[in-house]
This record gives sequence, structure tokens and C-alpha cells, in this order.
Amino acid sequence: MKIRTAVSASLMVFLTALPLHAWKVVPLLSYSTSSGVLLGGVVNHNMFPPFEPFAFSTMGYVYTDGSVSAEPQLLLPSGDGLFRFSVNYLADRKNKFFGWGNEGSDETYEEYANEILEGSASYSFSPFGGYLLTAGLMGRHSTVYDRTGGDLWEQSPSEGYGSLWTAGPFIQGRWTIPALLDGYLTGAFDLQTGEDVTYSRTQASVAVFTPIGGSTLPGFRVKLGRHIGAGSTPFPFLPSLGGSSGLRGYNDGRFTGDWTLLVNAELRQRIFSLEIDESNRFDLSLVLFGDAGQAADHLDGFEWDRFHLDGGLGARMSLPGGGALRADFALSPEGLGIQMGLGELF
Repeated sequence: MKIRTAVSASLMVFLTALPLHAWKVVPLLSYSTSSGVLLGGVVNHNMFPPFEPFAFSTMGYVYTDGSVSAEPQLLLPSGDGLFRFSVNYLADRKNKFFGWGNEGSDETYEEYANEILEGSASYSFSPFGGYLLTAGLMGRHSTVYDRTGGDLWEQSPSEGYGSLWTAGPFIQGRWTIPALLDGYLTGAFDLQTGEDVTYSRTQASVAVFTPIGGSTLPGFRVKLGRHIGAGSTPFPFLPSLGGSSGLRGYNDGRFTGDWTLLVNAELRQRIFSLEIDESNRFDLSLVLFGDAGQAADHLDGFEWDRFHLDGGLGARMSLPGGGALRADFALSPEGLGIQMGLGELF
């Protein structure tokens, strides 16, 4: 059986959190047949509201094939809101480009490596009850190298493979639905500009949850994305659907198009809970899930028979000091996908 992975691993061991005064450290160890051994860890401090006097979290790892990731963020309360400063660095030595579109063979692809750096500063506040508004600035840099030679590259709408810098504003809104069903509505827009580069992204989603008792939570989400300016977008930031974006049974970047549509359904069941102290509780949950997604060049290109489907089982483990580790194992017509990360998918 083929293995599809993003932050991939066929084995992951979560070691016991080590409290360093108010800091929490969780070492990570995993193995991937494609990338080798992963060594890393999660560090967080005070990741519970109101985050005073500050909060910090990061996850970093390195694979033996040379892939590296680091994602630190700092939260600073100010007035009735919260400043957030974050950096995301990724050097990925093994990526696949399957061509442009919603079809194609998963056996036909080109390989490449890339390096991405994103930095952002934002301020979040609640203008009225149940609504959270975030606005800020983001800068991006990307480089693509070690591309294999092949005809698939001719399908890419972008030739932004070299060293490219862009920057611009972004705004995000989240409204918690005060109804019989728990849920939320979100919307986001960002604009990036640089030398001969301008592109924008708009995303909207709706999620609903129907709690059953105190330990069972069914959830459902629909997410729609629109990308403008693919021709001048740096290649690593082209719109796509795949494992790390929520279509968990497929490769990263498997399907591409200016419009993306993603549907996720989960049944979350807490199976174990242990209160460590007043501010720390350990929860272990299992998740049964299914995903459906497709990409299109135009909005009217979405069709019922163009959805790509997957389903599987996942696990969630809460972290002392806030947050959770996520591991999902999804089966699709193209094999097994293993996705790992921080926090819930939605």
C-alpha cells in the first residue's frame, strides 16, 4: 500500500511533558520511510486566555533528509485585544507537483525542493459579542530548486521559482454562531505584492458541532477558497488541496485550481481524561472522519462527480499548557495518508 504523508511519519512517540517552571516541553520522535528520522519538540508557555503577561508556543523539527520546520509565535495582550507575532520557516527537500487541475495520475509527477519563510504581525479584538476580528501585515519569501525535468512544469500557471519577496495586509473574521447548534463562520482575505508580483486569496468557511453528552462531538465544515493572480504567484503559494490542507488521504498539493472546495466531517470521542493540576488536564480522544474536496478554474466548474473522497481514524492528545497534538490516518483511492500537526483541523 502506498503511503501519502505531509508532516509524515509511520511511527510517532510522544514523550512525557517536562515542566520547566511555567514552560512546557514535549519532545517528539518519529520515522518516515521517505524522509527518515524526525527529531523535534513542542514548547509552550501560558497558552490559556487571557495570556498574561505573555504567551509563547512553537513546534520545530528536523528530518535526517535535511527537511527543517520551525513555527514560533508570541502573544501579547494589549487593551481589549491581543497582538500576535509569528514566524513560519520550512525547508522541504521532497515535494511533488502533479500538474494543474482536478485530475491527473498520482503516479505522474515532478519533484522539487523549496524553502519558505513567512512572518506576520497582527492585532485581534472583539468589536461585539461572539465576533473576533484580526488584521495585520504578512511578509513572504520563497525559493524553489532541484526541479526534475519534465513536461508537467508547462502546466503551471506560475514561473515564480526563484528567490521572491512579497508583503501585504490580511484580515480575518470569525463569528461564533449563538444558536442551538454550536459553530462558527469565518472569512479571510490577504493581498501580497512584490516586484512584478500581485496575488490575493479569499477564504470562507462554516462549521457546526452537535455535542452528545459530555464526551462525544460530531462536527462538520465546508470551506471555499478563491485565488486571484495565479500567473504571478510564487510557485509554493499556488492554491491547492491535499493532505496538509485537509484532504487527508492525498499527497500535499495533489489538486490545484483557482477555486477550491473542501468538506470535512468528524466524530470526536474522548476516551480518557486525567486532571494533572488546576491548570493542566490530559485528554486522549479518537476521531472518525471523512473528507471530500475538489479544485476548479471557475466557480461553475464544481460538480458532484468531481469530488475526491477519503476517510479514516485519528487521535488527539492534549498538551500541558494548552493546545493538542493531532495524528490522522486516512484511506483514499490513492493510498494511505498520515497527517500530523498541532490543534484540531477545524
